[in-house]
Amino acid sequence: MINVYTTYLENIEKHDIYVLIDTLRATSTISTLLHCKIKSLEIVESLEKAFLKKNKILIGERNAQKIKGFDYSNSPVEILKNKEKLNGKEIVLTTTNGAKAFNKISSMGKVIPLSLLNLNSVYEYVKDYTDIGIVCSGSNGVSSLEDLYTAGLFLRNFKDVDLNDGAKIALSIANLSVEEIKNSDHARTMKRLNLNEDIKFCFKLNVFNEVIIME
Repeated sequence: MINVYTTYLENIEKHDIYVLIDTLRATSTISTLLHCKIKSLEIVESLEKAFLKKNKILIGERNAQKIKGFDYSNSPVEILKNKEKLNGKEIVLTTTNGAKAFNKISSMGKVIPLSLLNLNSVYEYVKDYTDIGIVCSGSNGVSSLEDLYTAGLFLRNFKDVDLNDGAKIALSIANLSVEEIKNSDHARTMKRLNLNEDIKFCFKLNVFNEVIIME
């Protein structure tokens, strides 16, 4: 059985493993950080908790914008440009939506972040699980087109699996063109903030092989 939850605010059931999606941009940033060979990653929900983490690299955003006092924004493009500086570093990440989603489901079991950037690698890890919960972070409590699109592409890899209604919706959204998805509500917000480079990068498919299992 595979259940897709269109936002983390839904009533999430117990599953053997959870797949977390925040395409724009938390899980895309995480995929990029793993490629940079960081030493460790901690996801926190509040700025207060983040600032308590001494001698660690702070990465994050609020309302899609970099946080004052942080080292980097929640930007996979910025992260990749600083790959050498991040190699071997301990990272603390906080974001508007993805961190809240992670905080909720990490208390329930193992979590593997999924982006389009590492889609096939995550599938290879979870393909033998028979009970999977896919949690879309959404945006400020509302479902996001790009998260459901990512979930739908991911689901195409599975054959003869029972799906809930959320999963069936995701599969139908995966039939939309990438250009339609790039015009989602959150993508338009990012465009207004001149974050077009990140949008373009986050929709690249299978450019990284790294995955991480978090609890």
